[in-house]
Amino acid sequence: MLTSKLRIAQIDCTLANFDENLAQHCALIEKAIKEGADAIAFPELSLTGYNVQDAAQDIAMHIEDARLDPLRELSRKICIICGGIELSDDYGVYNAAFMFEEGIGRSIHRKIYLPTYGMFEELRYFSAGQQIKAVNSKKLGRIGVAICEDFWHVSVPYLLAHQGAKLLFVLMSSPLRMSPGEGNPAIVTQWQTIATTYAFLFSSYVACVNRVGNEDSFTYWGNSSLTGPDGTLISAAPLFKPHTMDAVLNFGDIKRARLHSSHFLDEDLRLIGAELNDIIKQPVNRQ
Repeated sequence: MLTSKLRIAQIDCTLANFDENLAQHCALIEKAIKEGADAIAFPELSLTGYNVQDAAQDIAMHIEDARLDPLRELSRKICIICGGIELSDDYGVYNAAFMFEEGIGRSIHRKIYLPTYGMFEELRYFSAGQQIKAVNSKKLGRIGVAICEDFWHVSVPYLLAHQGAKLLFVLMSSPLRMSPGEGNPAIVTQWQTIATTYAFLFSSYVACVNRVGNEDSFTYWGNSSLTGPDGTLISAAPLFKPHTMDAVLNFGDIKRARLHSSHFLDEDLRLIGAELNDIIKQPVNRQ
């Protein structure tokens, strides 16, 4: 597989209305199939909306839930990555990323770092994920998926990349945070910097899939993007507007980036592992 056509769906969501959100997903997926996309990706919690609060337990569903059958069926022709609230086998409630492909649904990531500061309170409603694993896709090759705040912790994309992921997704519901000054809001520039940095350091594609719209007091800014393995921005969606954006992933570009500069391949994982073990063994200084 040398190339794949990825469609990024920068959408608005209806809070706590699974049926309406599912219908929007299906319509966009059907259009993507007709237009020859190999895969389509949606934002964080795209099936439910973000600020669900106490309704999270009522909305949560197992990945095998029959209500997800329309996505399973459509996935026979396209790879689908989207966000939802997952109910695990032991009844944990997770902010999760789902992948549907070849008629099968998989939960591929549970958000690990749940922001509970400022305007955020996710830890009140969700359990934290406990695993970072890259996965294989027939349409996209080996990929890694993170959810919003996870990407503010370098360990997550670092581990995904070193497990062989050549395409890193981050599904986002990033709201606007007012800050002084002109030009792009600070949060937009910060995310652009993060995406560019990881793409370059890991010589991998980075796809940021953010939502738009208003939800309670939150305003989501969009500007979804795809960054190439040399750290160059390939394409970006507009601020604040629903938008679908296509990009062709040429995996030969990863080969060229890594042959040009081997900094990612030269990473000494055994040294890092040994040093981390030493740090973990050290007593915690709480003074």
